[in-house]
Amino acid sequence: MLQDNILVEVEKRLETGKNACYRYRAADQIPAVLYGGGAGMETLSLVVPRKTLVTLLRKGLHENAIFQLQLKGTDQLRHVMIRDLTLDPITRALLHVDFVRILLDKKLRVKASVEITGIPNGVKNEGGVLNVVTHQLLVECLPADIPHSVVVDVTHLNVHDTLRASDILFGDKVKTLEAPDRVIVHVGYARAEEVAAVVATTEVAPATTEPEVIKRGKKEEEGAADGKAEKAEKPAKAEKPAKAEKAEKKEKK
Repeated sequence: MLQDNILVEVEKRLETGKNACYRYRAADQIPAVLYGGGAGMETLSLVVPRKTLVTLLRKGLHENAIFQLQLKGTDQLRHVMIRDLTLDPITRALLHVDFVRILLDKKLRVKASVEITGIPNGVKNEGGVLNVVTHQLLVECLPADIPHSVVVDVTHLNVHDTLRASDILFGDKVKTLEAPDRVIVHVGYARAEEVAAVVATTEVAPATTEPEVIKRGKKEEEGAADGKAEKAEKPAKAEKPAKAEKAEKKEKK
């Protein structure tokens, strides 16, 4: 997406290295590099005013936007695209920017976001669910023809209908590099397995399960108690007095 009205002024970085980057950030400058553009084009180390870059991003600078960089103190202008942004993982502060040179007469391969429009008939009238399978499409075109997004109208889809990459009209200037059978969206009912799982979690377990364990435990306890009772009921052998035993021995002799 060509945006010639956006112009960002940059400066060459005189120092490189980790410590130098810390100093630049402390001075409200974001370290950056500029590369690409064909053979013989050198890679430049730059700094960009943080406020300028943050303002552009907050205004919705598109990820495929092509704008111009101007080297401070010169009339040198280059069409560029942001290739990568490095953010602090905790504070989300902007740490580094990669710019890539763009040649307006050379085709690019970029990813364009899929924009869904309309409500499918299968959702509106048949109780279906819309599943968006692909959120970005790889396309090839000249820089000036990069689409802001690929608009996909799903109004006509019924339940069990599928929209594939081959069904989308990109026009003569944009070519998709996706496989023709790549699924973009699908309309269907909620999966039966998911419904069954929900029903299973809402059912109450039968009341006989736990009492069976309790009854089994009671029987074991009752059996153990009966065994003890039987032992207790058996008459214990009467112990004979010691004198009676001696008398019986003498009589036997």
